[in-house]
Order: sequence, then structure tokens, then C-alpha cells
Amino acid sequence: MKGKNNIQEVENLLKAEKAEQAKQLFATLEEQPTVAYFLLKGKIEQKYQNWGDAINAFNRVLEIDPQNIEAQNNLHLINNILSFWNPDLLNP
Repeated sequence: MKGKNNIQEVENLLKAEKAEQAKQLFATLEEQPTVAYFLLKGKIEQKYQNWGDAINAFNRVLEIDPQNIEAQNNLHLINNILSFWNPDLLNP
């Protein structure tokens, strides 16, 4: 039960815009094969723009729960960010 409380605490820190504290607390957790753990890992990595790690975490969520809407939405968002192309930047 302690792990679940810590996951909730990390989630609360992220919601309170205390990303650094959330990241530090998350680093103390043991890896758990749960949707909650990998969703949280993905959110933290996404917050720090570690796109590859975020994608891997959200894909792990989908391995556990293929219908998880939050992971699907976050992957879609990351893919949109990574595939953004602005032709004006290339045509001064």
C-alpha cells in the first residue's frame, strides 16, 4: 500500500507544478508493473521533454491496458510535437 500512496503523492506534486520534487520522489520508487506507475513515469518524462522515455512509458501502459485513453492521448500529443514542421523556419 505504501507504493500506491507514494504514486499518489508524486501525482499530487505534478498537479501542483512541483515537477522537480515529483521527479525526485518518483526516482525513489521501485518499478511496478502497473498502469499507474508507467503513466506517472510518462508524464514526468514528458514534462522534461524526454520524448523517447515518455513514449516508452506510455507504450508500456498500452501493453498492460491496450484501451488506456490517457496513454493514447499522450502518445498522440508527443507524436504531434515531434512531427511539427514549420515551412517558414526553412524559408527566411
